[in-house]
Order: sequence, then structure tokens, then C-alpha cells
Amino acid sequence: MECRRICLRSALFSTVSAIVLFTYCSDQSLIPAFAQQTTSIQVSREMPIHRAARTGDLALLHSELQRGVSPNVEDDQGRTPLMDAAETGQVDAARLLLDAGAEVNARSKSGRTALIEAAAHGRASVTQELIAHGADLNTTQRGWGTALEVAERAGFRKTAALLREAGARSSGRSPGDMVCVRPWGGDGYCGTVVSVDKARFLIRVTEIVGCRKAGACPEKAECSAGQPVGGSGGIAVGDEISTASWCLTHTGVKP
Repeated sequence: MECRRICLRSALFSTVSAIVLFTYCSDQSLIPAFAQQTTSIQVSREMPIHRAARTGDLALLHSELQRGVSPNVEDDQGRTPLMDAAETGQVDAARLLLDAGAEVNARSKSGRTALIEAAAHGRASVTQELIAHGADLNTTQRGWGTALEVAERAGFRKTAALLREAGARSSGRSPGDMVCVRPWGGDGYCGTVVSVDKARFLIRVTEIVGCRKAGACPEKAECSAGQPVGGSGGIAVGDEISTASWCLTHTGVKP
């Protein structure tokens, strides 16, 4: 009797195992697609308060705040609703969030603040609102710099002007600042930043460093506009040179 029970269980187990294995083998091609779909749903999930801030839906935003949702609630990237409002230029949404207690200087996981977000997209009205609510003008985001630098590189002059008027500073590479381009073993040139266009800087040369003594520093396409530095016929004091941002070896140089 005991033997029959064992045999019966073994047969039943084998049958169930076979069904599971057949199902797996038949449908395994569907599993990655399902997993991908599930992942997509999780990644694209957006809280209503973030959506309201991003789209400027004031009714929804007010409703979410009224039911107790924090104005500082973060998404999976550490972004707050205020950052979303700043990105899309929703000044009324930003004002409502700030009045509800949104932290004006909150930082996302990448180190971005609402002010840097507004500057990166040229949102002058939101920038002004954030400044009025005490935003830190000189907070920097790694790889991006201050809000002023971000606005200048992107060519948003009105936003940059608002930041400058409020006392914002750069990390020493804004128009009027002194910088140096010395990738030739410490030699090269220094000058005043004339203008900034995204990742390129127009510099008016005020000093040649070392290259004169050696005759000239060889040309570097990105750093010296394809010209040698110093020597006869090379870059000289008074020239204006367009150089890439990664060529700047010294910023905030004292005259």
C-alpha cells in the first residue's frame, strides 16, 4: 500500500513537472517581453502632483496639496514637483508650491536644483520667482556649474541677466572673468571671456604663457582654433580665440 502511494505521488510530481517545463519552454519567449513591459510601466509611473506641476494643472495641484501630499515629495530621481514646474516654466504652479512650503533649494540625485532647472531651459519668470523666495544663486551641479553658467552656455541672456542682477556668480568662467588655456605642459595663453556659447568660449588673449620662450606651442584644433600659440605668426595678445570648455585649465584667474 505504501509503495503504491509513493509511486502515485512520483507519477503525479512528474506530470506536474512536465506541464510546468512544457509551459516554460513554450512561453519563455514571452517572458522577456512581459518583464520589459512591467519595467516600462514602473519607470514611466508619475505621481499626480508631479504631473500637475509639470503641466500647470493648478486644480489638480491644489487638490493634491489639500489632501496632504507633501510639496517636497520626490520621484525616483529625487526630483520634487517644484523642479518639474521650473523645467516647463509653470510659474503659477511654482508659486503655489512655494507658498505651500516647497523647499526652494532641494536637490535631485544628480545635484540639480529648481533654479538650475529653470536656468537650463530659459524660464525667466520662474527664475525670478525662485530668486524672490530665497533660492541659493551660487549652488553648483557637478558638470554643469552654477545657474548663471548654465543659462549663459545655453544662450538664455534674459535669464542670465536676472541672475546677475540678483548677485549670482559663476565659478570663474563667465563673460568678464579671466581664464587660462594652458594644456601645453603648463604653457599656453590667458585672457578675458568675451562670450559663452554652449561648450565654447570666446577669449580675448591678454597674456602668452611660456610659449614665447620656446618659440611657439603647436596648434591644437579645439584649444587654439587651429593656430600655434606664441612665436612668429602664432596667437598673440589682443587676439580673440574660440576654444572648447574642456581646454580651460584655469578659471577665476586674478588679473
